[in-house]
Amino acid sequence: MDACYDVITLGECMLRCSPPSGEMLEQADRMRLDPAGTESNTATALARLGVRVAYVSALPDDPTGRWIAGRLQTHGVDVSHVIWTQDRAGVFFLETGTPPRGSRVEYDRARSAASRMYVDKMNWRVFDGARIVHTTGITAALSESCRSLVAMALREARSRGCLSSFDINYRAKLWTPDQAAATLTPLLGQVDLLVSTEADIRLLYGLKGTSQELIRQLVDRFGIDAMVLTLAEGGAAGWSSATGPVSVGAHRVEQVDRLGAGDAFDAGLLYGVLLGDLSFGMAAGAALAAVSYSEQGDMTWTTLEEALRLAGLSRKPSSWGRSS
Repeated sequence: MDACYDVITLGECMLRCSPPSGEMLEQADRMRLDPAGTESNTATALARLGVRVAYVSALPDDPTGRWIAGRLQTHGVDVSHVIWTQDRAGVFFLETGTPPRGSRVEYDRARSAASRMYVDKMNWRVFDGARIVHTTGITAALSESCRSLVAMALREARSRGCLSSFDINYRAKLWTPDQAAATLTPLLGQVDLLVSTEADIRLLYGLKGTSQELIRQLVDRFGIDAMVLTLAEGGAAGWSSATGPVSVGAHRVEQVDRLGAGDAFDAGLLYGVLLGDLSFGMAAGAALAAVSYSEQGDMTWTTLEEALRLAGLSRKPSSWGRSS
C-alpha cells in the first residue's frame, strides 16, 4: 500500500431525511436526503481544504451505500477502504424547529453496517504513513464491537506513529453520561488531541471551573498533548504543550441548518494541526463552523479561500510535506 494520507477518519455515515423547513415529520409528503455522519462530515470538509483524507467505515453493498460513497467521493474523499457488507445503512430523521418549537432527531440505526464493524475486519495497514487518525465518541457508542474498534484504532495509530484526534461528541440518544464516561475514560490516555464541547465535559466528568481550568484538569489526568473546548456562547478555548492557552472568538451566524457545525470545526482544527499551528486551526475551525450554519445539510461545501477569508487568515499551503 503506497497511499499515505494526512487524515483518516473512522465512523458511521447515515442517510439523513429532513422535511422542508417549517414542516413536521408527520405532515411532510417529501423529504430531502443527505449523507450525514460526524466523521464523514469532517472528512469531506478536510478534502475540500485540499487535505489528503481517507474515510474508513462499513457501508451496505446496495444503492444506499453506493450513493453515500459517491457523495463522499464528490468532495475528494478516498473511500477505497470502506468495508462493503450485506447489512443496512443507518437512517435518521431531522425535524428542524423554529422557536418556540425545538428541533427533533429520530434515529433508525440499529444493526447498521457501521455498528457491526469488528476489529478483525479492519486492514490497519491503511494507517501506515498517515499523519492523523480521527474518530469520536459517537462511534464508540454504537455497539460493543465499535467500542473495541475505537480502542484498537487509537492503539494502532500510536504504534504506527500517527497522531490521534478524538471528539467526545456526546449524544444522549445513544447512551447516558455515566455510560459514556465509563467507556471513554480508558480511551483518553491514548489520545493526542482531545476535542469536546464545554457542556459535555461538565456533564460527563462533573468538573467545575473556567474553560482553561477544565482543560488543565483533563490534560493532567490523561496526559493529553493538546485539547480544545468549544464554548456555548461561541468561540473556543484550547491548550497545547507547545503553545499554552489559546482562544478564538465567535462569528455572527444566521442559522439555516445547525447540524455538522462541530464537524466542520474539527476539520478546520485538524487543518491547523497539520500545519503545526493550533491557534490557526482553531480560527479556521471557528470560520468553517460559522459558514456551515448557513448551509443546508450536514456536510459543508465551503472552500479553503472562503474559510480563510472569514477567519482573517493568510493562505496556507494545501499540499502537506511529510513529517521527518
